[in-house]
Amino acid sequence: MLGHVFINICILISFLYFAGIVLRNPRKSPIPMNVLIGSFSGVLGLALMYFAIPLDHNSIVDLRHVAIVTTAVYVGWIPALLSASIITVGRTIMFGVTQESTVAAIGMLVIGIICSVLSFLPYRRLVKMQIMNLASLMIIFILLQINIGFLNALQIIPYHTITSILVGFIAYFIAEQIKRSNEHYHQLEQSATKDFLTSLNNVRQFDVSYNQALKHAQERREKLSLLLIDIDHFKNVNDTFGHQAGDEVLKGLGKVLTHHSRSFDIVSRNGGEEFSILLIDCPHSHGMVIAERLREAVERHSFRISEEQSIHITISVGVSTFPDTVSPAGEEIFEQADKALYLAKRTGRNKVCDFNMVQAVT
Repeated sequence: MLGHVFINICILISFLYFAGIVLRNPRKSPIPMNVLIGSFSGVLGLALMYFAIPLDHNSIVDLRHVAIVTTAVYVGWIPALLSASIITVGRTIMFGVTQESTVAAIGMLVIGIICSVLSFLPYRRLVKMQIMNLASLMIIFILLQINIGFLNALQIIPYHTITSILVGFIAYFIAEQIKRSNEHYHQLEQSATKDFLTSLNNVRQFDVSYNQALKHAQERREKLSLLLIDIDHFKNVNDTFGHQAGDEVLKGLGKVLTHHSRSFDIVSRNGGEEFSILLIDCPHSHGMVIAERLREAVERHSFRISEEQSIHITISVGVSTFPDTVSPAGEEIFEQADKALYLAKRTGRNKVCDFNMVQAVT
């Protein structure tokens, strides 16, 4: 018996591990996550049923309900119901249609419904999991009474209870470890692509987005405008009001730039007080209009640096556009925007310049 319990635990851990991998990158899956996890859980339930734990020649203990319970607690009611449905259909296919299989099938659906309802309880996951486990055991006890009689059910249910609670605790601890691991993974993934202060793309992600957007524009013969933005006299803000106030200004500017950009434009903080916006499918003339609109919005905006105090800042903007101001290769777009930004800062700040203006003064 212990050997079969060990096999069931190994099956459970293996399925939880692979489910954790799927949940780690839900956006990469072409299948809706509820359907994928529900199907995965259903297959786990069938595997636990197939490798049931024998007690004697006529009695077995299977842990298929643990798959439904774990899914309901960690993913939700939809995949839990799908899991119960797959287990029900699978059992009928594997063992045929009999009175016992019909009773067991109905019982699994009832367990799925109960676990789905209990998944909304506002309790900790461990408590919720054990409540579902005990509720499932009550249903299983009723099913056993119907199929094999009260006395036989009374002899088997203690083994069911002990094994289910033991495996339930193991499922909880493994699932918690996987959940924490996935959370740490997402934190690392976000820190690798997002600026910690503004939650905008960081310079590493800007480089990736910039190259992808340029390639996309070249392939589809679209326009791509780049705005490089720098806060005027930002050092004075830090020196006068402190670095915490400077951080509030940076966060506020990120929100202003995002609010006044289109939903599909790419706003990044490239480092320090420098920001950038990739304007997708945007001709040069429109890019200049957007840049001026952003400059005016920032100039009007009141940046709160403390509960009692707000300040105003200005920005300088450099604009370049593929293919309007650059060669077909598009390699100069960043360099041109940078030179235009430098011109804006050198000739008075709080203004928008493009590469045409740079050429006019050289």
